[in-house]
Amino acid sequence: MSGPSKLPVVTIQPTFIEVIEEVRAGLVPSDKFWLSCDNHSEHSIHSKVRVTLDEVNRNTVQFEPSGEVEITESGQNNYVVSSKRGIPDTKLFTPAHQYADPTRANPQHPHRITAFDVAPDGSQFATGFLDGSVHIYGTEMKNPPVETAFGKPHKSTTTSLQFFPSSRVLLSAGADFTLCVLPADPAPSSSALTPARTFTGHRRAITSTAIVARGRNIVSAALDGTVRLWDVSSGEKIHVLAAGGGSYAPVNSMSLGARATAALPAAAPAAAAPDPREVDTADKLVFCALQTNSFEAFDLGARAPVHASMPGAAPLTAIDYAPAHSLLATGSAAGVVEVFDTRALGTPVAAFTRGEAGVVGLRFAGDGQALVVGTADGLAFVAGISPLRVGAELVGADCDPVRGLCVVGRDVWSAADDGIVRRYAAAC
Repeated sequence: MSGPSKLPVVTIQPTFIEVIEEVRAGLVPSDKFWLSCDNHSEHSIHSKVRVTLDEVNRNTVQFEPSGEVEITESGQNNYVVSSKRGIPDTKLFTPAHQYADPTRANPQHPHRITAFDVAPDGSQFATGFLDGSVHIYGTEMKNPPVETAFGKPHKSTTTSLQFFPSSRVLLSAGADFTLCVLPADPAPSSSALTPARTFTGHRRAITSTAIVARGRNIVSAALDGTVRLWDVSSGEKIHVLAAGGGSYAPVNSMSLGARATAALPAAAPAAAAPDPREVDTADKLVFCALQTNSFEAFDLGARAPVHASMPGAAPLTAIDYAPAHSLLATGSAAGVVEVFDTRALGTPVAAFTRGEAGVVGLRFAGDGQALVVGTADGLAFVAGISPLRVGAELVGADCDPVRGLCVVGRDVWSAADDGIVRRYAAAC
């Protein structure tokens, strides 16, 4: 297979919506914003777009670009950019709502969001920060967002947050080597988050967590090169798996899911009998993105590795497994995304990049043919897998890494280093 495909990039002035609304409201007769289209060739386009009110319909604005590019409104705050110079039509999605807590999203001193998740029922979201704190908010479209609970369960950076299937319990992990189970039942007013259970055993920062089935067991992965299975009710460790072929290679990211039909061969049954504390682990696979430029798959029930990839050119920093579609995606520190069919993991079915900015988040969406990509340069986007294309640009962050990604229904949620959570409606 040749090198990764280079997908085009459409960037736009992050405040272009404010420019349009000021003209629409009659505050200024006209204004401009910048728009760039880069297809990694000499045909890249950089344009200034002039915005004016329509002379007949004063509720409508007109766009007059200065270059060979067009922008049209396709819905409320959603736009399409097109060009005849090698840039296919590209959707621009702007946030349906931005959740900016003024105490942590101050533009002058933003608090970087280091962990993020949205409850499965869509009722609330949680953010974690460098100081080890965790904050829970309702998802009502209010400014500022309503905080329902907060606390500081970790002594240093909160590295992972994940709601249990009930949406009323939250699992957190930190760079202090611990995991905590936190109550997350929405309350009328803010309340303190006090851990109901704390798990200890990792020797370096925890990077990823996963919840098995309904939540009797949880899984964690860390820079100490281990993947650990835990019993939630007792807080005790059940098993430890060594990543990197037993060499304890640091795990940068992890994804867990059911074994798909005809996916990887099952490992031989474990020599020891299943631990009675294990619940619904027999059919689960754990995929790990490793610092050693490769990924590895474990059969959780058999407690054994079942696949190890060949090393690539850069450490893998993100991974997502979509068992319903037999797909696996990996992202690297060099900005390369590869998509694999888990029934034949040897060669990727798609590989692409948009530059050298590292991939810091991946989430499959919809029917598995869309992949949401978060990058260290803030240019988050939705990639179409078949055919390979840019499905949509997620506009909002201004050069701030987009590390937190969630997909709830057709909505995409993101959390960035500027301390702002953004919801993109029907973006996938």
